[in-house]
Amino acid sequence: MKKFYKISMKAIYVCSLLNLSVVANAQLTVMGIGNYTVGAVSDNGIVSMHTSGGGIFKWDAVNGIVQIGALTNGYPAAGRTLVSNDGTKIASSTTNTTTNFNEISTYDVATSAWTTQGGLVPTGWDGSVSSTWGMTPNGNTVVGLGWLTAANAHAVKWDAQNGVVDLGSSIQGRSSRANAVNTDGTVIVGWQDQSDGTRSGAKWVNGTESFITDSNGNIVGEAGAVSADGNTIIGSSMPNPYVWKNTTGLTYITHPNSSAFFRGGATGVSADGGTVIGYFRPFPGPPMTGEGFIWTAAGGRVNLNDYATGLGINTQGVTMSLPLAISQDGKKMAGIGMNSSNQVVAFYLDLTQYLSIHENTKYTASISIYPNPVKDMIYIKGTKAIEKAEIYNMVGQKVISSDAVKQQINVSSLSKGNYILQVFVKGEISQNFKFIKQ
Repeated sequence: MKKFYKISMKAIYVCSLLNLSVVANAQLTVMGIGNYTVGAVSDNGIVSMHTSGGGIFKWDAVNGIVQIGALTNGYPAAGRTLVSNDGTKIASSTTNTTTNFNEISTYDVATSAWTTQGGLVPTGWDGSVSSTWGMTPNGNTVVGLGWLTAANAHAVKWDAQNGVVDLGSSIQGRSSRANAVNTDGTVIVGWQDQSDGTRSGAKWVNGTESFITDSNGNIVGEAGAVSADGNTIIGSSMPNPYVWKNTTGLTYITHPNSSAFFRGGATGVSADGGTVIGYFRPFPGPPMTGEGFIWTAAGGRVNLNDYATGLGINTQGVTMSLPLAISQDGKKMAGIGMNSSNQVVAFYLDLTQYLSIHENTKYTASISIYPNPVKDMIYIKGTKAIEKAEIYNMVGQKVISSDAVKQQINVSSLSKGNYILQVFVKGEISQNFKFIKQ
């Protein structure tokens, strides 16, 4: 059953006044009821997923959920089911009918054909030789895990030219796994067991492995995804998710309730590294008991349900507690949550019509705002007189307007959240600034 929710035309009209572009219909879709493990979502809105029982599925708005494969050896699913950015290729773990072991496999959507790709050994353990965890946007390279013995496995990389290649382990006798790979295949991220068995964040750059560390040199937790250029890595550390950038190092995504008993993880990142999704939830506890989030450097962490509601999307009682995948363009998200009847559901959130703010970049006068975030008074710093200033909420509604600005605006009356300040200087193009009201 599918549900579609549209943003109001009034909000779209107001957005045009603010030089905001709105492209298609923002919508929330319930893809299905049940515990589907979402693996990826493409820019053209195709979602790949599987169930613990072994079913492999793809979803799109036209056809709904369609089963495209299954594990047949009786063992539960391992890894993730991925889709290429154009929706033409899928990767997952399927059963090799010759050996009866599950292994990395690729699927051609046009021919509806699965091809098993093997592992590091001909037969494995617990029904598996290898498992799929990550894939390049073009679908030509797959990364994951390959078993060596019943107690040891290594990160692996597959492509048609080289087959399954062992990425190794930097700690002798310990296991590793590759969870994601960037566009050209040069940066792979995942986890590496330390000598004491602690699962820690690792990256392979041009085949050379190293741990991911914070500013103090401390090794952080498992890495889950990587940006297209390989310069942004996201993952989970106890208790906070993290964003690691090649230029600025590591930033933790925090929550007021963060503790050993309320932990979070980052699960996906857009191609440009600018948008991150993830979750926080009580520990121990089932995945659906928490809250999903969306994070940007400018806006910080925002509850995903609050974010969607702020864009005018009626979530109809669906709590998007575990977002698991984000498209390369950062405008489609998918995961699992709970509906108003406390049923587990798979959701798809399409923000193609969300309020995309295009800030002007060429001005004759330099203007900036501070502080940001702001509590009571926001100040405008510039070299010329300001004619007018307007503030809009994220639904496109004008909430403050001032025709006589003396380089400061009282915003104490605003509710907490994200806003846009538009500043007008005589004879120049207006400038837009995002800010957060505390």
